[in-house]
Amino acid sequence: MKKLIVFFFVFSSYTLLAQTQETDSLQGKNWTRNGISPFVSYVSIGASNVSGGLDQTSRYAGQFYAGFQLDFEKILEWKGTRARISIINRHGHGLSNEVGSVFEPLNVVGGQNTFFYDLSVEKDFGDKVSFKLGRTTAADDFSGSALYYYSLNNTVNGVIRALLLDGLMSTFPFPTWGARIKYKPNAKHQIQLGSYQMSKSIFNDKKHGLDFSYRSSDNLSIFFQYDWLGQIANRNARVYVGANQVFGTLANLNPVHESNYFIRFYGHVDVELIQDLTSFLTISYSPHGEIAKVPFQSSFGLNWKGVFPSRTDDRMVFFATVGSFSDAWATTKGNELSPEVVLELGYRFKIKDYFGVQPALQYDINPGGSETIDNALIPGILIEASF
Repeated sequence: MKKLIVFFFVFSSYTLLAQTQETDSLQGKNWTRNGISPFVSYVSIGASNVSGGLDQTSRYAGQFYAGFQLDFEKILEWKGTRARISIINRHGHGLSNEVGSVFEPLNVVGGQNTFFYDLSVEKDFGDKVSFKLGRTTAADDFSGSALYYYSLNNTVNGVIRALLLDGLMSTFPFPTWGARIKYKPNAKHQIQLGSYQMSKSIFNDKKHGLDFSYRSSDNLSIFFQYDWLGQIANRNARVYVGANQVFGTLANLNPVHESNYFIRFYGHVDVELIQDLTSFLTISYSPHGEIAKVPFQSSFGLNWKGVFPSRTDDRMVFFATVGSFSDAWATTKGNELSPEVVLELGYRFKIKDYFGVQPALQYDINPGGSETIDNALIPGILIEASF
């Protein structure tokens, strides 16, 4: 089944892209004009733990992502209605076990299999309200920023990682049933509220995203987020604050007891320091240390576009993350744990609009919070192509 799904999407996407390019000079991008927009992307990361950690070795991981965006206003004359359908294939292996870290150095690791991912419909109600429903994840709409995606490490790539370490947030590439309503009264303010199914087997990669069932024993994950876009000290800025509340039967890190409620707060601020140089800071915190592996995480980042005049589309990036571990998690490890700190410095070469290469160097301090594991030095390289 999974091979058939992959073949269908690869073949269909390739055919659509080829036909789109062939007709470009005659009729423009006909598929897009007809409301069907195919997309294909591939990301691969290779990295080596050359010093420290538990084992000096190299790993490679990759991700293929393809699908279609459908504009039903053009296809069926349904005003303000669009849909998305996609598949994902992840392969390869990560380095976290060899480093001994909680944060994975290769961000495309997690669910190394083929998944039927997105099957969602979104409808606009006027120009201020939109509603989305279907197979999706909270990570598509909450706790994210475009600035995060330049990190090879998964500390912030995609979303603030501590939210995922709890196992109580749905995320790429594990789809679930969900709904999200967005209210945007003007260009500066936005409010979102989302509700997502959290089944006990949501992170089972053998399901391939095809388990559409809903059980009475499933948990419910609720997200709320407020976004503000404006200026701070006359510089472009974005601020968001949010919370994830989970209701159900939640297993504690210490399995003697169970909890039926969990909450985590999170926030982000980014500011353009000078033209094309943007900084950001994230914070996440949960008071439920009996469930949260990493109750507190904070990340700082810098993203500098066009450092060199001859390379105006390249970016130099820096990330620093600190994560502190709960007492319950430390108990499962049998010793006290110090905060884990991950530093990353990289440079993204934008070769073409659709192709980029990014070498990066990571340095993991106190991998997994253990002071008995030597700090790890991890050079790596990312290659990305998207159409």
